[in-house]
Amino acid sequence: MTKGLRAQESTLSDLLRPGLELAMPPYQRSYSWDKDEVNDLLNDLNQACETGMAHFMGAIVLVREKEGRFLIVDGQQRLTTLTILLAVLRDLETDPVRADAIHQLIADSDGENGDATKAWRISLNHIDGPYFREAIQTRGATLQTDIDANESESQVRMASNMQILRSAMQKLGPDLQRKMVETIIQNLLLVRVVVEDWDGGYNVFRVLNTRGKAPNSHDIIKTDLLERSNLSLADANTFSKQWSEHEARLGGSPFDDLLNQIRVLYNRNSSSDPSGFRKAVLGKTKARDFLAKELPAYVDAYVTISKAEVDFGDLTEAVKVPLNHLRLIDHQLWRAPALRFLVTHDGNPQTALDFFTLLERFAYAMMLVVTDRKQRLRRYGRIADSTDNLSALLSPKGPLSLSRDEKRKMEARLLGRFGSFSQRRAIALRLNAAIDGGKPLGPDNGATVEHVLPRNLPEDSTWSNSWPSSLQHRELSETIGNFVLLSQKSNQKADNGSFEQKKALYFANGTPEYALTRDLETKVAWTPEIVRTRTKQLAEILARAWDL
Repeated sequence: MTKGLRAQESTLSDLLRPGLELAMPPYQRSYSWDKDEVNDLLNDLNQACETGMAHFMGAIVLVREKEGRFLIVDGQQRLTTLTILLAVLRDLETDPVRADAIHQLIADSDGENGDATKAWRISLNHIDGPYFREAIQTRGATLQTDIDANESESQVRMASNMQILRSAMQKLGPDLQRKMVETIIQNLLLVRVVVEDWDGGYNVFRVLNTRGKAPNSHDIIKTDLLERSNLSLADANTFSKQWSEHEARLGGSPFDDLLNQIRVLYNRNSSSDPSGFRKAVLGKTKARDFLAKELPAYVDAYVTISKAEVDFGDLTEAVKVPLNHLRLIDHQLWRAPALRFLVTHDGNPQTALDFFTLLERFAYAMMLVVTDRKQRLRRYGRIADSTDNLSALLSPKGPLSLSRDEKRKMEARLLGRFGSFSQRRAIALRLNAAIDGGKPLGPDNGATVEHVLPRNLPEDSTWSNSWPSSLQHRELSETIGNFVLLSQKSNQKADNGSFEQKKALYFANGTPEYALTRDLETKVAWTPEIVRTRTKQLAEILARAWDL
């Protein structure tokens, strides 16, 4: 009695024999192996070649769909990578008979036109499948250089790993290449586990500790959500396709971040594991509504806050300004209420400008004077909860407002030291936008913060004449009055030079690019009093910009 599960020892060639087709379910994760996993596999295979010993590649878990066709629950990464390797070895093989034998592990017999006319051994999802066919599985494809991967991370990985494997096999030479083929066909062992339904398949998947790369959070969430949402197979396939498109648009890690933000917005007390996402979301909305309407809106909003790509008509450029200021901040807690606002607001440009202007000031206050993370989370949570009530959200006493004490603390903080690189850069770039003639700069700008008075003074430095006190040096070197903005190249040149040398560099090409640097043109020396005065002046500029 098998109880719906059958396991047996097998070779890879048995698994890839003619008449069998292995397909990736439409809502399985895409290809995710990187060079580390590929090199591990190569090391194992090289060792097997040298010793003649069998290599055990773990378990492959399959769900029987129909006679001769199975869906891959676990093992996709290994099987895809081994298929890439086989395709490389096939294309390097000069003996047509040997090449045909290798191709039999990739596809059924070729037709007259040279293309496979029957089933491929492995079929990937709709995103990666066409590329996999053209760039890898088709005869001669791995020797071509004009088949480009699109922006899909999984296709880029396939292309990169194919190059790694091709380079490694070319170094072996024909004899060792053929020995590698023999090793793969004869000595690559696995346990083939066949189950009759998805529940059994995923139970086995969770229990097995295979060598493959662990799924990303969004992979597990997708499977969990689609499997437990009572959707028809057609709907599950449709939403799975859209899910893959979201992943391709954002990238794997950003998509994980977005789903985490969504979970928190639905239920801040939910568990951070993948099942916590399903419970948080499906506890408040239907799966179909979330997948069809809400998730696409959140993906659009995530692109907006990540790249400052907005469209608010005549106010588009004005809204980009506070949004770019937000992107400079050293924490990302502001993203959740920003996402919620973009998904729920009515599209009014003035409302968007008011919201992001207030959120920008609030976020800098959280960075500068509210250091307790739990308190920050509570404050941002109240903003997110108020996005459906704009009058309350934007009111002078609303969750985006600052108390008189917080404003006072912000002003005092601007006069202090900035030892953190990320905070130092955020404040310097924010200052550049507030100064007359300055412009807002996003995090992708190449500006770097230059300390006019070097933070570390050599013993024989000429700076010691005007800065004899080590206490003053420590107190003032990391205040905003000592900051200017330079390109990375100019910053490296400035280094520990004298004030005269640095000033000559700042103004070597006439008016400096960055407004924060321009006021030094009138300075003939750089003393503690000048730095204190400039610090106060710059702090007052930011205080006015933030209406403190």
